[in-house]
Amino acid sequence: MAVSIKEAKLLEGKVIAERIQGEIRQMIEQFLSDHRERPRLRAIQVGDDASADWYLRSQEKLAVKLGIDYEKIPANRIPNPKALLEEIDRANESPAHGVFMTMPLPPGFDPDEALLRLNPKKDVEGIHPTNLGLIVLRHGKLIPPTAYAAFALIESTGIELRGRKAVLIGQSAIVGRPLQLLLGEKRVMTVVCNTGTPVDEIRKAIAGSDIVIACAGTPRMIKGDWIREGQIVIDVGTSEVEGQMVGDVEFEEASKRASFITPVPGGVGPLTVTMLMKNLMHAYQWQKGI
Repeated sequence: MAVSIKEAKLLEGKVIAERIQGEIRQMIEQFLSDHRERPRLRAIQVGDDASADWYLRSQEKLAVKLGIDYEKIPANRIPNPKALLEEIDRANESPAHGVFMTMPLPPGFDPDEALLRLNPKKDVEGIHPTNLGLIVLRHGKLIPPTAYAAFALIESTGIELRGRKAVLIGQSAIVGRPLQLLLGEKRVMTVVCNTGTPVDEIRKAIAGSDIVIACAGTPRMIKGDWIREGQIVIDVGTSEVEGQMVGDVEFEEASKRASFITPVPGGVGPLTVTMLMKNLMHAYQWQKGI
């Protein structure tokens, strides 16, 4: 798949996000013209976390832009695990079509118990076992938004995916593992590494791949000179280093070799919240049988 160019083409999430947001607006207009209610999203904030605050603000801003009803349950209403389970029960019974819960949960909270309490048809994060299982069965309805965003960026390159090789550095339940399933549907062979994989093995896996997806959350762990000419590089990582947001890949050097690469910030991130809203549309349709 070698593509000989001097500098990679940037895969910017905002470009795809704008297109998908237009599709979402059209769907909402159709729902309303069919005399259905406006889509609603309820977000439950658990604990005090700066990144969660930012993500919730991004959700609310986009919801207003798209015409989605948005309600946030603040952290002070969730003082303990019992209160969280009760809030999830209320959300399940509420008119909201989607429910979002900030993760990871603080110490003392059981994430599995909370997640299993959630109605899978309202799980806009797509991490309930039912939704992950549907991806395995190739009937995915609600897909983890970050994995969904990364996959959309890969597809946007226009490269024929069947028969390609990909390496995933990172195997979280919300990015690495769902991405492996999505790529498998396209008949992409994947190799999975993590922060515990020996450096030589990671370099070898990267060298043998057409697509490199870094989602370990370790700043600049993928050296730019590990990337070979013509590869697609998707950098999901976001870390703050000396006041600057950086990814898992050494961008400057990698961009001289790759055919396509996502910047950090500006790549996967801007598309993730849009994919969450796209999940909300799918959840709405699933619940309505449309």
